[in-house]
Amino acid sequence: MNLRAPLTPHPAPSKLFPVTAVLAALLLAVLTALAPPAAGAQDQAVRGGDMLYSSTGPSCPVGFNAGRSGERYALMQGHCVRDAGAVWYADAARTVEIGRTDGVNFPGSDYAVIHYTNPDFTYPSQLSGGPGGVIDITGAASPSVGQRVCHAGRTTGVHCGTVVSINDTVGYPEGTVSGLFRSNVCVEPGDGAGPAYSGGTALGLVVSGGSCSSGGATFYQPVVPALHAYGLTLP
Repeated sequence: MNLRAPLTPHPAPSKLFPVTAVLAALLLAVLTALAPPAAGAQDQAVRGGDMLYSSTGPSCPVGFNAGRSGERYALMQGHCVRDAGAVWYADAARTVEIGRTDGVNFPGSDYAVIHYTNPDFTYPSQLSGGPGGVIDITGAASPSVGQRVCHAGRTTGVHCGTVVSINDTVGYPEGTVSGLFRSNVCVEPGDGAGPAYSGGTALGLVVSGGSCSSGGATFYQPVVPALHAYGLTLP
């Protein structure tokens, strides 16, 4: 006589599997929601005032984004880009390539152009750090004495004042830079190379200046000559 009870299939696996799958799907959804956006996500943008990181160490802020023949470019301070490598990255770890140096003018003038090469980013004609988060830039113009001017610095934010002179010259060990304009707006360490504007109009790039504690003035490279030199337009 066989006293062993007949084997009965255990129902647990068939009942638990759907629950386990649901829990796994929920966990994946939560982790995805909590994770930071992947580098190169379509909603990522580089704006004026944002920092780019070169392949050899120096980092430089974007002045303004400009266009030519459907391509996008960053207009930046020349003597910052001059000492950097040709490859630029969107992140400090230098893992996400964003563009390549297209040209540098320094001394004589003080501007450079980076050609954006990463299609996963957008490059709007905007500045970061305005009262509403961004400032729309709709064009460029030459400065005039008495005109209101603001510049956006990464250290101290936005400062505004008045253009007090044009066609100024600043000396560097490498040579002089001419055709600059000057404002009565102060600048602090870390604010250099940032964009200067009036309303929605691009005016220049910060070149050098005095600290706010001493009431210093700031010199700028005008953007119009730089745009003309490379055939670029704003926005």
